[in-house]
Amino acid sequence: MKLELKNIKHTEWASQETLCYEAALYVDGKPVALVSNDGHGGCDREYPHPKHKGDFKVWVLAMAAVHDHIASLPVDEKYGMAQQLEYWCADTVNEYLTARDLKKELRKKFLFTLKDRAGLCESKTRPSPTDNDVALVLNDAPFDEALEIYRSWQ
Repeated sequence: MKLELKNIKHTEWASQETLCYEAALYVDGKPVALVSNDGHGGCDREYPHPKHKGDFKVWVLAMAAVHDHIASLPVDEKYGMAQQLEYWCADTVNEYLTARDLKKELRKKFLFTLKDRAGLCESKTRPSPTDNDVALVLNDAPFDEALEIYRSWQ
């Protein structure tokens, strides 16, 4: 089962205890549900997606299959808890926000790592190719690789 969140809308100013967001949940490429949280510490909400084919009973069965699939995923190593759709959605929204932030950063400046120092460095000008201290310029790396490095320093 392939799960995706699309059309993610995040409201930073309304997020207090949890993420304030709304997104469309797609299962195997088809819209199934709208998931959201108002950002005040409550649980996520799930509603049938307007484009979902079938009546409410079909939607309930589809969501039960989604919850079963999520529950079958490995225990979250960071928190030692069984997976739930709400945790998966929060992780996915956080991944989306991190990728969005990296794209913004790469448009404004150059991010790079140094061979002899841990951490990310930044510069308004491109590091010189003759600079032997520079290990990797994230702006020149494939985005997925740059994102992994960026995540590791967040």
